[in-house]
Amino acid sequence: MGLLMPFQTAANSRLRGVVGPAYVSTLVSFSVSTLALLLVSLVAGIPIMPTGAMIDAAPWWSWFVGLFAVVTITIAIHLFKEIGQLQAMIIPMFSQLIFSLLIDHYGWFGATVMPLAGNRIIGALLLILGIVMVVILPRLGAKQQTANKGSRLVMWQLLAVASGCLSASVTGAYPVLGAAVGNPVQATTLAFFVATVVLLFLCTLNGSVRLVGKAFSRQYPWWMWTGGLCGAMIVFGNAWLVPKVGVGVFSMALLVGQLALSMLMEHFGWLGAPRKAITWVKIVGILLMLGGVALIRL
Repeated sequence: MGLLMPFQTAANSRLRGVVGPAYVSTLVSFSVSTLALLLVSLVAGIPIMPTGAMIDAAPWWSWFVGLFAVVTITIAIHLFKEIGQLQAMIIPMFSQLIFSLLIDHYGWFGATVMPLAGNRIIGALLLILGIVMVVILPRLGAKQQTANKGSRLVMWQLLAVASGCLSASVTGAYPVLGAAVGNPVQATTLAFFVATVVLLFLCTLNGSVRLVGKAFSRQYPWWMWTGGLCGAMIVFGNAWLVPKVGVGVFSMALLVGQLALSMLMEHFGWLGAPRKAITWVKIVGILLMLGGVALIRL
């Protein structure tokens, strides 16, 4: 699932360049996800609408978990401009890592309790060291531009922390809806459907829904639509795998896959990514991260 995330980011960035505002591109991406999930549900004979028993079994907030994901994406889009690329990547990663371990440790969101024992602490430290080697060290010599200073910068840094915590919370919350519904495909479809309806309503209110039509022009590359498909598969994997492996392992494995493929995309210049050679430091960093995930899984 982590390997899909760089493709999702590249596709959504290209989509945003076509339609303009981030919330409009998010609407298009979520609409593609919802339509794909509806098609899968129809082909597989999976019910789409929830029953009364499902509605009673699921906490009210679980039906809006797709919207929480929208908020996380919206914050992430603005972070790169407000606090610079390095901080926008590192702060959410670290806060997501720590918060996901806390979710497992305390059993929040009904997760199976997985105490923060020695092997999980060592695994987390290896993962942090790997992130430093893959992300921080290669960028130490580069100038990081930030648009804000003082209290405004601190506000965005706190939002970056909140974004990482919210991302981990979303990871823990999807299985709650999946357990209540009894089918991860149906749960994912419902979550995306609710988020898409709310986004469509908001875009209609501010008159920006007309911009959606720009995304259907044939002059743009076909792959910019894959962001919605990747998002649907990632969320399905979330609802399906977290109950089996835990929030911590899922979140960390997601980071490993994300950084590994991002490294390859930069090395080969895939999907227009700026070319940056793979170094031994990055390779060792990825291997340390893999070792960290394995230790946490023990």
